[in-house]
Parts: sequence; C-alpha cells; structure tokens
Amino acid sequence: MVTESIDMRRAPGEKRTRRFGMRLLAFLLAILFMLSLPACASRDKDPEPLADYGQGGATFARKLAAECPRRVPFSSQEKKAAELIMEQLKTEGYEPEQQFFSIKDEAGVERTSSNIIVNLKGVGFKRSKTADKRNGGPNTIRDRLMIIGAHYDTPWIEDKIDADGQPIPIKADGIHDNASGVASVLTAARVMRDMTPGYDVTFVFFGAGTARYAGASHFLKTMSKDDRQRLECMMNIGPVYAGDKVYAHAGQNSVVGGEFKDYAKRRKLYQVTDVFFENLLYTRNGYAVYTNQASFPVQLENGQTAVFREWTTKRSDHTPFDEAGIPVVFIESGDYNIESLDEVGLESVNQTFQDTDGRLSGTNWDNTKALEGIFEELEKLREYQQIPQINTPRETRTDGTVDPSATNPEKKVVDRLTQRVNNTAFVLVHVARKGPIDYEFIS
Repeated sequence: MVTESIDMRRAPGEKRTRRFGMRLLAFLLAILFMLSLPACASRDKDPEPLADYGQGGATFARKLAAECPRRVPFSSQEKKAAELIMEQLKTEGYEPEQQFFSIKDEAGVERTSSNIIVNLKGVGFKRSKTADKRNGGPNTIRDRLMIIGAHYDTPWIEDKIDADGQPIPIKADGIHDNASGVASVLTAARVMRDMTPGYDVTFVFFGAGTARYAGASHFLKTMSKDDRQRLECMMNIGPVYAGDKVYAHAGQNSVVGGEFKDYAKRRKLYQVTDVFFENLLYTRNGYAVYTNQASFPVQLENGQTAVFREWTTKRSDHTPFDEAGIPVVFIESGDYNIESLDEVGLESVNQTFQDTDGRLSGTNWDNTKALEGIFEELEKLREYQQIPQINTPRETRTDGTVDPSATNPEKKVVDRLTQRVNNTAFVLVHVARKGPIDYEFIS
C-alpha cells in the first residue's frame, strides 16, 4: 500500500488536493476504459437490458425530495414524508403499518417519529440436488425471514456563514440521502408483488435514521423472539444515487481478526455480488456492485487487528442488527479507494465536490437540480467518448436499399437516478430468491 509522505497536520490542503487529483485521474481513466468496452463490441451481441422497472421509483424519489426537502428527524416534514410513503405503498397493494416511537433529546424533550412497515409472504426454498447429505435438514424451508430497510429522513445540516458573514442557504433536499434508498426499496417491494421472494420479507422505512438510527433500534427491540430466530439477514439500503460506485458491505460482526472472516455472516454479501455477475448487470445496464477492497489493517474494538475489506465502519440503520450478531448487508454509493479510516465517507472524486472533500450526504450538493445537471454533463462526456462503430451489420432489401427496421437501434439512455434505483431494486429482488446454504428457490 502506498502511503502519503506529507503530514496532514502540516499541509492538509496540499495533501487533500493531491489526493483528489490522483483519484480523479484514476477515476476518469477507469470510466473511459469501461465505457469503451461496449462501444467496441457488436450491438448484435449485447444482452438485453434488465431491471426495466420504469420511472416510478425515480419519480417518487424526486417527489419526496421536492415536497419534503428538510425532513430531518422528528420534524413536520419527516411526518409528511412518512405519509407519502404510506400512500405509495397503498397504491402498490400493501397495507402499511405505522410504528410510532419516541426518544428524549439532550434537553430531555420527547421527540416522536415512526417506522413504516409492510410484510410479504415468500414461497420458501427446497433442498438443492447438490446439497451435502451429511448436513441433513428438511426438504423444504418456508419460514426464513429477510428485512429490507432504508431511512427516509435527511441528515441535519448546520448553518454556515460565507466570507462576508452572510448565511449560506441550505439547498439540500435529500435526493441522494436517502430518497434514492427509499425509492430502491419501494421499487423492490412493488416488483416482488409479482416476482415472489423465497423469504418472507419485511420492508421497513425507518424514521430518525440519522438520529443514531433510532427507528431501526426501536424496530429491532420490538421484534418477537420467533421473528429474530428466523431472521436470515437485514439489508440496509443507503444513498445509492450520487456516489461514484455502488458498494455492498457485510457487517462488522463478520470480522474475526487478521485475514479471517466469518463466511456465514458474509453469505448474503456474496449472493449480492453473485446476482451482479450472473446477470451481467454492467454489460446490460452499466451498473456494477463493488465490495470494499481497501485492504489495510485496522484496530478493532476488541483489541485485535483486522483487514479493512468487504465491510465498512459506517454506522447506519444496519448497525443495531450488526451489534446484535445478525448478518447484514449495507448497500450505498461512494468510493473506497482510500488509505485510512479517516477517509471513510468519501463519495466522489469528481473535482466539482472538492469543497466538501468529496462528501455529498449532509451537504448542499445533495440537491436534485444540482446533481442532475452534473450527471447530464457526465452523460454527454460519455457519449462523446463512445467509439463509432464501422461496418455495422445491416439488412438489405431486394432493391438494394437498407431496411431501417433491421438496423441496430441505439441503446435507450437511462438517467442516473433511474439506473441506480432500478438496478439496486433488481439486486434486492433476486437476492430474496437466493436461499440458505444447501437450499434453492422453489420455482
């Protein structure tokens, strides 16, 4: 691992600028390389796109951001956001439950928020033909549970003053953190109504997620003993829109120490990457799921040293479940090409975000209009870099003219928000059909 020779305490600005420049160069080179691959291949050989779930998820994310831009925990806008989510779930055929909870703030004032919950029955799993007979087990399993959740509130943003002493207006509307995560879970819930999961699935939209994941903590405490025993995994969907890459992490409870890891606790993480590879999601949709491969040693709370790989130190709605020993998967967007834990939280190496050290959540960059403008410009750059195809196969009529219906059509352009929401939902839908070890989906 290459380390910086500059002491951050002595030259923080110089070090930060240098790292941003190196990351930006690496990022652009990687983007140009990956984008050139499909351009060099014949469109005749490109697989059909998947996750064609329409614009509904992205439309709801924009609605949530527009109507409740400052939905901070326990606020009136957070309450309205909960109502919007419940209305949307009802249109999808669900009967949502609103679970209220209260906590006392530092001043001793009681604050109230709520979780929105819906349940979907799965068909179960059957013992696979390749199962190890020595392990035994029933022929079918129909009682396993999966929780899929996302918080719908936005982080609190402190008031800031510019160089002239004037307050800087707060423009953030939470389209990234966490309207995109909410939309992904809503889309998965809609699709699973038709594409039934193997697990019983509980979808939870957590209130007060940015207030030390109060909603997730309350939900876990109220789970029955039976539900906790049959819980296979908790999947937490964080902000997936604006970060450079989409990452999936296992929980810290899967970290044993040194190079060792608890594979049972990481099974669902590996199934997430299986869904990505098996369905060629990058080739089909330009969507990839990464795992943290930073791979430097870190000190654990128990005093041991472990490799920082395939997990994150970020704390969110998965944290209460992680601390309870339950397998978790945390999906978010960001950039884990980092050298120390101090850099966890980096979301983009785009030079545009240098004023916030590449962080978008909880900043004024988390704004629908600003982000859409930036990603539209990136899309234009992508189109400019495409290599034109020569001698593209075409059908010719008997009179020698080209049949326009037989030419290769241009691929449908999907905006960044729709792409991230629909593909993240696709992963959730298919992971919910991947069973425990030695079991497969009952088709």
